[in-house]
Amino acid sequence: MTHFQSRPLAIAIAIAAAGAGLSTAHAQPAAETFIFQSQATAQTVVGSDGTGPNPYVGTFVTGTIETAFADGSKKSANYTCVSMTQPPHGKLFDMHMLCDATDSDGTYSATMGCTILDAAREDFSCVGGLYGKSGSYVGRRGTFTNRTVGGAGTGTGQWYN
Repeated sequence: MTHFQSRPLAIAIAIAAAGAGLSTAHAQPAAETFIFQSQATAQTVVGSDGTGPNPYVGTFVTGTIETAFADGSKKSANYTCVSMTQPPHGKLFDMHMLCDATDSDGTYSATMGCTILDAAREDFSCVGGLYGKSGSYVGRRGTFTNRTVGGAGTGTGQWYN
């Protein structure tokens, strides 16, 4: 192994060791995990059909979310989302989406990137972040993944703090 081949390995080991030290020195509280089901109740599509010279499609969606937490508690929420397909060149996700959800404890936002899985654009999978806005969600952050088919979604996530 030459000096140039071993250097990246040494850097990687040093970074991993530093990260291991940080994780024990600054332990985070346990994440609050959950699973959820969502159902779109109304949808408005704007823009084109996604073909031809204007490939962009935007959507405004409202719906409901039923969430079950690891501790056995459950919550119901209403959501509003806006989404837009992305340009075909240099994209990471097919669509970006921003949602607000409100339940009995407050309001939070979700931002996500989604991969469209079918030609009809009714089956897509997303990853995203959660950001608390009001009530007990203020200052909280989290992550989630979900898959939606024909307006019905399922997913999993966690609030970190």
